[in-house]
Amino acid sequence: MRPLELMTPLLIAPGFTGKQPMLLEAINKVKTVLMAVYFGADHVVWAHQIGLITDKKVGERYQKLSLWSWALGSVCTVATESYNIAAKSVVRKEGESEEDYARRVEEVKKQINQHLFVLIHALFQAALAAGLLQLLPLKPRTVGFLGVVASAMNCYLLLPSYPKPVAAAKAKAS
Repeated sequence: MRPLELMTPLLIAPGFTGKQPMLLEAINKVKTVLMAVYFGADHVVWAHQIGLITDKKVGERYQKLSLWSWALGSVCTVATESYNIAAKSVVRKEGESEEDYARRVEEVKKQINQHLFVLIHALFQAALAAGLLQLLPLKPRTVGFLGVVASAMNCYLLLPSYPKPVAAAKAKAS
């Protein structure tokens, strides 16, 4: 069951590890709890939609709980990714060659681009959840558009990464 899988790291190590700033760790733990609540409430919503739970108020209540957890979990992702982007910087080391410095800058740019994509995806998801909760005055077509874009971005995130060109060149040489 997905909600229990998400809670396992919190149950194993409930405290702070000190590997990241305490605020960032707290936000990540809150995000984990919110996403577990989202998945759990979504199971109840699913059971209501197929008729296993017949009480309409229960279905509506859990649907709102699910959407709120999803929206707030996405906001937590926005906060952590924003911090990760802001924390990336490259300082030239003393005696470092131009090539090494340029290589480090390129690596950081790639990392920032990855974090930026996740940040934009989380913003779309938060806006979509807010639209579904009717917190934002969005038209149904706009909410649908946000859903399509968020789903397309989700599909992109699930794609495997391209193989490294260096590995491909070595394979051809062998």
